[in-house]
Amino acid sequence: MPEPPASFAEFLQRKILPNVQRIALLITVVGLAFRALHYAGASELLMIGLSTLAITVFFMALIPVHIPAGCNPDWYATIIFKIIYIGSAVGVTGTLFHFLKLQGAENILLIGCASIGAALIAAAILVVKTKDNWIVLKDAIIRGGGLFLLSVYMMWQTSILL
Repeated sequence: MPEPPASFAEFLQRKILPNVQRIALLITVVGLAFRALHYAGASELLMIGLSTLAITVFFMALIPVHIPAGCNPDWYATIIFKIIYIGSAVGVTGTLFHFLKLQGAENILLIGCASIGAALIAAAILVVKTKDNWIVLKDAIIRGGGLFLLSVYMMWQTSILL
């Protein structure tokens, strides 16, 4: 029996936003290369790439969580899912502020990093508890983990962790 067509929210979450995130990461990497080589336009590329990445990560938090049939995760796994993505958006915004040398970058990075870290610890506990939680939290843990490491690195660069 064929699967029913996916809802727009699921299509957005599974197809559109990940592709936009990949493009935003590509633009960010090009901006970082321009910055390392001292080319003009590095700040603009970083602003476009990181802003787009922060917006798409934030939208991932707003989309309803898809729970497959037969999966019975804990109800607070969806809350952790959303906290990881919102914290990731804050961490990416702090990274953007750091690159653009704007005020408040340290505070934004600290808030984003702390929220992602706490949510990832809670997610790990939930995954150990029930494997159905992994089905819900897998994408958030993978993406949030990478953005958590980026936030920690940026905090180290701003001398918060010294």
